[in-house]
Amino acid sequence: MQNINFTNLEIKNLDKDGFIIKKNILEFDQIDKIKKIIKSNLEGKGTKDSHYPATLKSFAIKAVKFNFKKIFDSFYFFKIKKKLNLDSSADIFFGKKSKLIMIDGYHNSIQNNEILPWHSDQAYSGAKTVKKINSPDLFSLKFFFYLTKAGSQNGCTSYIPGSHKITYAVRSCIYENIISYKPFWSIKDLFDFILDHDNYNKIVHKLGTETLLTDFLSKAKQVIENKDLNTFDFDASSGDLLIFNEGGLHKGSKPTKNERVVLRYLYSKSLN
Repeated sequence: MQNINFTNLEIKNLDKDGFIIKKNILEFDQIDKIKKIIKSNLEGKGTKDSHYPATLKSFAIKAVKFNFKKIFDSFYFFKIKKKLNLDSSADIFFGKKSKLIMIDGYHNSIQNNEILPWHSDQAYSGAKTVKKINSPDLFSLKFFFYLTKAGSQNGCTSYIPGSHKITYAVRSCIYENIISYKPFWSIKDLFDFILDHDNYNKIVHKLGTETLLTDFLSKAKQVIENKDLNTFDFDASSGDLLIFNEGGLHKGSKPTKNERVVLRYLYSKSLN
């Protein structure tokens, strides 16, 4: 098992593109054990709870519910993250002390449906109205471990490079009351939201460049018109790690060739 240490190039690429992929991080025995843990907690249980305790509060909740298996399983996941040095890597990304906010693992059987369509996190799930607008700095860095083979049209997490900068600018403009909120969770809603003439100019001003925005809109249009030809897909083997800024536009493609099992750690920075 490799220790996760960002190289200068990886830090640069994570900032530029919003994601990086690190190969062969987990060993076979670890992959096998994690898969068994995740599938044992989901299969045949009639539950959709894919979460494992990651904070003191979540450990307490599991204890009150006598879900000691999830607690012991989480101890193993904590052991994994410690060996891989995930905490320090997240600190480097945020430039300050970060915190682990969630661990989850889930399993998808072979299917012809997208796991999730193109979307951006921290976009209020597409709600028509929102009572409280959050700081644009409220987002997570995701450590996404593939425990099964993934690829184009087979369960990979497709990602539009650089899109995290666009959504950050949009969230900033909304938070600062520069533009009014409208749903922007889906790629089509975000595309239409940006192309509003008044919004477009203000988002360009926030970005400080029009080039980033026009490049994103070109890529988004390809996706919306189904002309992307899997441009934003990638191949991953069991044990590979995808690290990405959740604000960027991404999707979970349909697992058409084999089941999909993944383990995720989510980190955020303190806003205090």
